[in-house]
Amino acid sequence: MVDMQHTLAKSVSCAGVGVHSGVRARLTLKPAPTGTGIVFLRTDVEKGTGTVRAHAETVTDTQLGTTISNEHGVSVAVVEHLLAAIAGLGIDNL
Repeated sequence: MVDMQHTLAKSVSCAGVGVHSGVRARLTLKPAPTGTGIVFLRTDVEKGTGTVRAHAETVTDTQLGTTISNEHGVSVAVVEHLLAAIAGLGIDNL
């Protein structure tokens, strides 16, 4: 039996203030092809360095929240609540 993968039907965005940084942030969740997984793209860093995959191997800190980072040292912090909601909804690719 083949397990179907799931993504969003369309993009959705929200904006607010970072819980620890106090800096205004915008988040856009976009549909992605099968096999993509959950990928964050930082648009405020040098082009080509902002992709951070959500995977246990990319966790670099767990103090006051979960931080994931890539090989360029670019990180995304406090991802655990969003990732839990994504998993709870059965979404595999974003």
